[in-house]
Parts: sequence; structure tokens; C-alpha cells
Amino acid sequence: MAYDRDEFVRLLTDYYNFCNRVFWNATIAQAPAGGWPSINQETLANLKRSDTVIDLLRHIPYLNYPENDLIHAPLIMANTPVTDYRREDIQKKIREGCIEGMAAPITGQDPAIPPSCAAIAVCRSRNGYHVILDTNDGYIYWGEPSGQHDEHAPGLNSTLEQLKGDEANKWRDGFNVYEPADFFTLCKERYRELSWIGLGQWDMSVMRRNMNWEYESEPDSDPEDDFSHNKLARKMKKAGWPGDGEGRGWDRAKFERLVSQGNDEEE
Repeated sequence: MAYDRDEFVRLLTDYYNFCNRVFWNATIAQAPAGGWPSINQETLANLKRSDTVIDLLRHIPYLNYPENDLIHAPLIMANTPVTDYRREDIQKKIREGCIEGMAAPITGQDPAIPPSCAAIAVCRSRNGYHVILDTNDGYIYWGEPSGQHDEHAPGLNSTLEQLKGDEANKWRDGFNVYEPADFFTLCKERYRELSWIGLGQWDMSVMRRNMNWEYESEPDSDPEDDFSHNKLARKMKKAGWPGDGEGRGWDRAKFERLVSQGNDEEE
């Protein structure tokens, strides 16, 4: 598909607003006219990204949040913080060559991903995910370091067949390929169905979908654990989840109260 910067900005903004309504406590900051001035080829030189990617990073939304430091970047999904290219601490890491696990997947290649690719979010360890947009084809590449996806391979994975044996594209091994609209719809659905439960912007409870989990009928592995995924899911439902399906129409404050008060209030 053709890359469309403005459409991607719209989709990312919509997803960030969804996360903010559901479990973040941040402000979605839109780029000023002309883009974020601190993001340019000079400040991000070590990334080795194309002008198209730098232009994208200048125009996507970023998050302002109370704990304004690198370690507290909100999670876009489990163990996967958003990457804020505006920040001096991120730019300093990039200048120092600390790119893989910060602004690119860990691949051992140089560069870790090609110049046409923008890392929207990456995990900083082997636990989490990578969300990469390739501006050459307009697709999102969603990867998990150990390759243990709990999603069925989407149809667009067929586009990877033509790249087999190409060392420059070896980083794509283990990634699933999505059109951006489909990817963000899928992520929202994981929250709606309670496979993913946000517990504030730095913590999540996750049940992998390939485990055929049903929160209403599945017994708790530890009845004394007030933070078991099953109990959290039931508390979400008690607070009116999923509301309108877009993060509205449910009582987030009630859910947070049920979580803080423990098991007594749940039943």
C-alpha cells in the first residue's frame, strides 16, 4: 500500500487517545505547524533514517506525562514503551550510539532497520514487542523478540516471501505485517476483549490469546492474588467495560478503586 503520512498521524493519534481514555494519564501533544523543531537530520543523525522518516517523526503525536523522564515512557502494549524522539535524553542516547533497544529492534545489524523504517515503539529487553512502520511500503511490522506471536499470521505476511535470503531484510524475520488501520484496530480489540488490561501507563496484565482463555469460566491460579488477570477482567466488567468500545462509557475510576481496594469490593 502507499505510505500516507497524514493518515498514519491520524491513526496513531486515535490510538493514543484510546489508550489515554483507558489506562494512561498523559496529554497527547500534536506537532506544531512544520513539525517538532527538535527533530531533524542533525539531532537524529546516528539513526541513519531517510528524509521521509525524519519528516514522519517530526509530525507524529507524542505524549506529555507527569513523570517526565525516559524510564517512565507510557506503554503502547505490554513492556513496549512509546519512543519520544523530541526528548533530549533519547537524542543523547542516539548520539552515543545506544539505538538498538531504544529506537530500533536489537538485530546486531548496522543499521538495525533500514533507513525507510521508523520505530514507533520498541521493547528494551526480550519481553515486549516492536512496532515498526516502513515508509517504503506503508506497512506496520509487528514483532516479538522470541518470535512467539499469539496472533495468526496475517495475509500480508506473504509479502515477506519475496525477501527471503536477502540479508538486508533479515530483520523482518518473525514480524507480522499489517496495514496501519488494521493493526490499530487489532490492538484496540485486545483491550476490548480483555486480553490486555492496562493498570496505569507503565503496567499491564496480559493473557496471550493462543491460550484459549475465558475470564468468566477460568479458575484463578491463585485465589489469594488480587491482581490475577481473571479478577482484573471481572473488575473491568463490573466497571462497565467495554463501554462504547472506544474507551468511553465505562467507569475507569470505579475500576481503579476496585483494584486498589482488593478482593473485598470485587465480590
